Amino acid sequence: MSNTIDLNLGGNNSMKPLVFYWIAEFKDGTKINQFDNNGVEHRFQEIKDKIDNLCKFVLLKRDLSSYFSVNLIDGFITLNNYKTLDSNLIEKKNNIRLIFFRRHTVGISEKGKELFHNIEYHLGFQYNDKLGNNRQIILQIDEKGNWILEA
Repeated sequence: MSNTIDLNLGGNNSMKPLVFYWIAEFKDGTKINQFDNNGVEHRFQEIKDKIDNLCKFVLLKRDLSSYFSVNLIDGFITLNNYKTLDSNLIEKKNNIRLIFFRRHTVGISEKGKELFHNIEYHLGFQYNDKLGNNRQIILQIDEKGNWILEA
C-alpha cells in the first residue's frame, strides 16, 4: 500500500484539492470513505442518512501522517490514537452529536485573480451535560494539521 493517497481529493466543486478527507464508521461495522478507490466522492448526506448509527468519524490527512478521530459513543477526540484532547472535560455526556464542516477562505484581487485559498476544517461534537446544557468541543484544523481546541 502506498504511503500517500494519489487521488485528486478535490471534493464537490472545490477549487483546491483537499488536504484531509473523512471516513465514517457505523455501529454495524460498515464504513463510508469520502473517496472510493476510483476517486468517486461520497456525499456527506450518506452519513446524515445514518447519523443515529454513526459511532466514529475520522479526518485523515492526505499523506497519512496524522488523523483526528471523534468517538460518538463515549464523547472524546483523539489525535493519532492519543485520547488527550479533551481530558479536562471528563463528565457524563448524553446525546452526543457530530460537528464537521470546512471553511474556505479565498482572496481575490481587483482583477479577479485568486490570491490565496485556505481551507480550515472544524471537527468535534456537541452533547448535553448532566444538567441538560448543550456543550461543544470543536477543533479548528488548518491544512498543515495545526489545531486549536474550542470547548
